[in-house]
Amino acid sequence: MKVLLSYLFFLTFAAAPLLAKAQAASAAQKDSTARRVLSYAQFVKEMVECTKDVYVLKNAELVLDENTDTAYTKLIKTEQGFDIQENGEPRNYATTVIKARVELSNIKIKRGITFYNFQFQGGMDIRDSVAGQWEFRDCIFYPIKFRVDVAGGAIEVSSCINLDLHFYRCIFTNKIQMYYCKLNELVFRGCKLYIAPNLRQYRSVSLIFYSTIETLNIDSSSFNSAGFAQNTFTNVNIQRSEFQIFDFTSTVQRSFEMDSCTFIKATDFTSAQFPHRNAVLPFAQFANKFAIQSDTITYFARNDTELGNDKKYNRLIALYTDFLALYKTRGDQESYNACYIEMKQVHTRRAGYLYRKAPTLETWFDWRINQLLEVFSDYGTNSAKGLIYIFYVIIGFAALYLIFPSEPDNLSRQTSFAFFDVVIGYFSTNTTLVNLRKHKRQRALDDLHNFQTTLAVSREDVPAFIAWLGQPLYGLNRAYLSASAWLVERFDIVPGRWQELSKGRKLWTSAAVGAYMLGFLAWGVIMRFVNAFALSINAFVTLGYGEIQARGVARYLAVLEGAVGWFLLSIFSVTLISQLLQ
Repeated sequence: MKVLLSYLFFLTFAAAPLLAKAQAASAAQKDSTARRVLSYAQFVKEMVECTKDVYVLKNAELVLDENTDTAYTKLIKTEQGFDIQENGEPRNYATTVIKARVELSNIKIKRGITFYNFQFQGGMDIRDSVAGQWEFRDCIFYPIKFRVDVAGGAIEVSSCINLDLHFYRCIFTNKIQMYYCKLNELVFRGCKLYIAPNLRQYRSVSLIFYSTIETLNIDSSSFNSAGFAQNTFTNVNIQRSEFQIFDFTSTVQRSFEMDSCTFIKATDFTSAQFPHRNAVLPFAQFANKFAIQSDTITYFARNDTELGNDKKYNRLIALYTDFLALYKTRGDQESYNACYIEMKQVHTRRAGYLYRKAPTLETWFDWRINQLLEVFSDYGTNSAKGLIYIFYVIIGFAALYLIFPSEPDNLSRQTSFAFFDVVIGYFSTNTTLVNLRKHKRQRALDDLHNFQTTLAVSREDVPAFIAWLGQPLYGLNRAYLSASAWLVERFDIVPGRWQELSKGRKLWTSAAVGAYMLGFLAWGVIMRFVNAFALSINAFVTLGYGEIQARGVARYLAVLEGAVGWFLLSIFSVTLISQLLQ
């Protein structure tokens, strides 16, 4: 008996390795049969030929067959694509139509697969898949037709690792949803998120939630709405794209570039985090579109109801402040000023709301001064604009000084009346122009004679060079008086009385005298403008108490202009210094 037991134990011990090897082989065989292996062509054929509502493929591996799969690996140049018909429905020229919804789970792919001109009428769902590149060119994705009232999207990707997803010139008629993924690259180029008519009653938004994506690249695409919530991106590049609503509450670790984009309704970056030194976000594309986005409300702080919400108002101001820090870090002065102006406009609306809520002199001044700063200098960011308004003020007061002049000119009552008295006396008597100027010329001659006498008497009492200089001065003035008298005689066009002239002479004389009088009046107008402008500048820059004295009503206008000038010049100085410091 002992011998028999020993023999059985020996056989059992010897057979154990063989049994283990047989079990391992069986398990390996079972694992290999559990994961289906399909070529790209077989995979597409199954999807096309599926007659059910849903095509399901789980635990499969897609492998490249060089003989049958070249159409899904090579870049094919094609003119086919999609457009929007007159009835608003999308239309494409698909060479391959898949009627069933495609649901893929736990799929492995060693190389990339490319779909050209496919029409996924039921949309696509990719779950728990790893590695590989999925590329779609000129494809269209319809929503879930048999589940139209639920949240299913045109394409859904969840719990996938190390995938590359590329979409070129594709159209989506419902949501693009991605959850809990780790993607190497996500690309949308020339794509359009088009909401189908039967889904417009539902809120359709392209969503990416709780995912980690190495590179996000969106170029020349159009999205009804885009939401990127609590994702982590390494690089983000969005160019030349259009969004109805853009909600970015994610983190960008390395670089964030967004340029030449159009936002129709609103954009929200309130919870975004990105490196300021490597963020290129020109403000012009966001102008008047910053908002706080919630499920049902977009907050712009534009009316009293919104302005009364302190919490959201502070969040919106914090958003502007964050972007101001970004532009200051990058030295983007143009974007900084534009962002600052828009933020101050929100402050101004808030000041108006506070005044309407509790009217006081202080709140009124706070509101109105903000409005003045906006008009005068764009809240201290545009000194050139302030200088232009200063010029407008000076011109405005100069116009008032034209009405209330302070200096006598040819248009003043005394000068004009005296001029007409001289003209009337000249035409109504036999006197000449020389005789009309006789008294004035005689006074000048008397002054010259006195000057000559003084030089002769004091010759012995003063240095000789004074007499030497005095004689030429006397001679020049004497010559001037003689020349002026000669010219006056030459212009003496009425030899006698007006009544004694012939008709032809009267006509010629009237024209000459009329031209002279027009010149007299024109000179008066020019001098009045010059005097008014000089007085206005003098009053503006000297608080109304400059060297040029104002008389009559102009005195009070000068005081008012001085006060306005003090206030505006102070603002202009601060604005200019601020720009210099920046």
